[in-house]
Amino acid sequence: MSAGRPRALNLETAMPVILRHFWHDGYGGATLDQIAAELGVTKPTLYRTLGEKEAVFAAALGTYHQTYIAPAERHLEQAATLRAALAGFFAVFVDRILDDDLPGGCFLGDSAMTGRFSTGPIAATIQRLQGGLASLVELRVAAAVDDGELEPATSVAAVVPFVLGQVSALSAISRSSPTQSQLDSVVGYMLAGLPWAPPRWSRPSGSA
Repeated sequence: MSAGRPRALNLETAMPVILRHFWHDGYGGATLDQIAAELGVTKPTLYRTLGEKEAVFAAALGTYHQTYIAPAERHLEQAATLRAALAGFFAVFVDRILDDDLPGGCFLGDSAMTGRFSTGPIAATIQRLQGGLASLVELRVAAAVDDGELEPATSVAAVVPFVLGQVSALSAISRSSPTQSQLDSVVGYMLAGLPWAPPRWSRPSGSA
């Protein structure tokens, strides 16, 4: 009697499970045996579909970005002003932090800060995803300077890491079970700390 074909891996349903394992347990703590068992497939099926453990972890980083960072990036790309872009950008992270079903911290940022990945597919994925986010922030900040939303003397090179640093700060705060009010205050102070240009004065209509 034939044993039948191994169960195929449905990536649409599998990747959130894979992400949760790596996000919660880290690269060293999560095992492909555990992941395969929860997915109801064999470890060779994981290998055939995604590759070795490093490739599976890199795929999880991609899923994290697509699910939790790309929506924030769209605010940077689409909002009419930098202030609106950053308010929407950080609101996405606040919503993620307040979701009790998700682990604390930032999976992408925490993975980068371990220092464990200096070469290979994981390092390349981290560099690509973080570099893409930094480029979007840089473009948006530079445009705000050109448009007069930020002070003319603003250092784009200084503002970009300041903004990205707030993501790391929110990630750290997320581990202390903050409230919506606390997170909104943090974001408010961050926005207030940027070198906004004063509002442009315009003469009231009908005045001499």
